[in-house]
Amino acid sequence: MSIKTQNHPAGVIIKKNYSNGQLAVFYQDYDGEPIAELSVNENSVELVSNEFILKNYSENACIAKEFLKTKIFIPTDRFVLIGSNLCPVCNITV
Repeated sequence: MSIKTQNHPAGVIIKKNYSNGQLAVFYQDYDGEPIAELSVNENSVELVSNEFILKNYSENACIAKEFLKTKIFIPTDRFVLIGSNLCPVCNITV
C-alpha cells in the first residue's frame, strides 16, 4: 500500500516478524531504503497477530503521529512502558 505523509517521502509499509513472533512494522521508500522502524520488540508483552507496539518517541515522534492520523494504525486501550516512554499498542489495518 502506497502511503504519503505530510513530512516524509512516499513509501510503503512493510510487515515482518521479530524473532519472538511479534509484528515488526517498517516504512520504506519505493527504492527499498528504510525511512523508519515503527515498532518496538518487547518480549514481556502478549500481542495478537495484527497488534504491535508503536515507537512514538525519539526520531519517530512526528511520523508516528502522522500514521495515527491516517487510521492505518488504530490504538488499542493498552500501553507499554519502553524505557521512560509510554508507547501505545496498535492494530494495523494494512
